[in-house]
Amino acid sequence: MIRSPQILQGITMEVNARFDRLEAKIDKLVDVMVKLVEIDTKMDGLTAHNTTQDSRLNKHSAEIDKHAITLATVTKTSGTNEWFVRLLIAGLVSAVFYVMRG
Repeated sequence: MIRSPQILQGITMEVNARFDRLEAKIDKLVDVMVKLVEIDTKMDGLTAHNTTQDSRLNKHSAEIDKHAITLATVTKTSGTNEWFVRLLIAGLVSAVFYVMRG
């Protein structure tokens, strides 16, 4: 079975065309993989940033809770002090009028 050079050249051109198409598809696949790696790296960075922000937010939330407890305690104490001052003023005013009456 002898093949002519034209037939061999035609087969070679067809095979080369197929390899060129295959190479183009592989190049596209490589580009997609590079993009995928870039996106994955970006997502890792965003996840780490999100974790850092969450921990900072939790720390600030704990500080706010401490301040709320302190504020409630101070408010209760100041309410008691306010009534004491009112009674003291009422007593002093009463004493002044009692002294001025006599």
